Amino acid sequence: MPSRFSSPLFAHPGEQPGVPRSPLLYLLPWTVWLLALVAEVLTGHCIRLSPVLAAVPPLAALAHGWRAVVLSGALAWLSQLAFRWIEPPPPEDASPLTTGIAMIGITCASALGCMARQRGEERIRRMRSLAGGVQRAVLRPIPPQIGGYRVSGFYQAAEHDARVGGDFYEALETPYGLRIVLGDVSGKGLTTVDATVTLLGAFREAAEREEDPADVARWMDRSLARRQRATGDHRFATALIVEAHPGGRLRLVNCGHVPPWQVDADGATELALPPGALLGLFDHLLTEPLATVPHTLAPSASLLAVTDGVTEARDAARAFYDPAGTLRARGLGACPTAVRDAVLTGLAHHTGGRLSDDAAALVLAGSDGSGRTIAAGSGGDRPAK
Repeated sequence: MPSRFSSPLFAHPGEQPGVPRSPLLYLLPWTVWLLALVAEVLTGHCIRLSPVLAAVPPLAALAHGWRAVVLSGALAWLSQLAFRWIEPPPPEDASPLTTGIAMIGITCASALGCMARQRGEERIRRMRSLAGGVQRAVLRPIPPQIGGYRVSGFYQAAEHDARVGGDFYEALETPYGLRIVLGDVSGKGLTTVDATVTLLGAFREAAEREEDPADVARWMDRSLARRQRATGDHRFATALIVEAHPGGRLRLVNCGHVPPWQVDADGATELALPPGALLGLFDHLLTEPLATVPHTLAPSASLLAVTDGVTEARDAARAFYDPAGTLRARGLGACPTAVRDAVLTGLAHHTGGRLSDDAAALVLAGSDGSGRTIAAGSGGDRPAK
């Protein structure tokens, strides 16, 4: 079952619809008009329900365009005139001219409100399109196959309609192998996005220059520290850096991040990595050389890395989400997309679709050797929707 926030990591946000609206909202004005007609016919002189038709244009303005609002106003007025002709009202009732003037006023006001709503929705669409462009510039799409490995994952900002938050990722083919980073900047808001841009720029530069992935982490730390001094914003970040070579040979550097899991047919096993130090705080916290840990990823396994927005997501009882519990004995193995979908669905069920922090995950598995993505049913990856 897809979650309420199950947008793929590499989706283009600008392609999403502008403002979601219930189909019932489109039917509401015409339903009220029809019910008023039926009620007026059935009640006769006992109860006059034709004034209820004055609510039709404002209801139409909630979802329809201004032309439909004008049409609904004209229809409501003609319906009132028809009732007056079929069953003349008492003399003390308002004259047709007074009723018509009132309906024209209501219809015009509703049409103006409708145009204001449409302008607001257009601004929202432009903002979402801009946010989509920012995401594609900052968090660039990662191809499903890169550097001899298959990659899948998801990203979701906690704030509604946000496309970039504190979590970041990147995967680059470099002279030293495939290099991947998954990280999380402390805090929220625009300053968090600025720190994210700083760290991604540092990683992209250092990944091409530095032979040791630990030196890549130091480069990122120095960049964030410079930003701290320049802006007075002392936020820090966690990161997991993975360097992948043919044959499943990995080198990992942990900078205070959530340890990754190796996912195989039996479930998920957390890798034992030293915690390292937080990016931006190496000068204060790093008391010994940053460790680079080797690991060999089995052909039938995949590597799952997540941010703390996943592991610290809570349910209604305030219990943390456990990705390993979701993956236990699932037999997913080297199927990155299946691992991603399992974690995403489990996270949605656990939280009820409500995140309190940005959440991201990347899954890495070896290529099937044919240069193509194999189906999930055969134990391989499948294209993300």
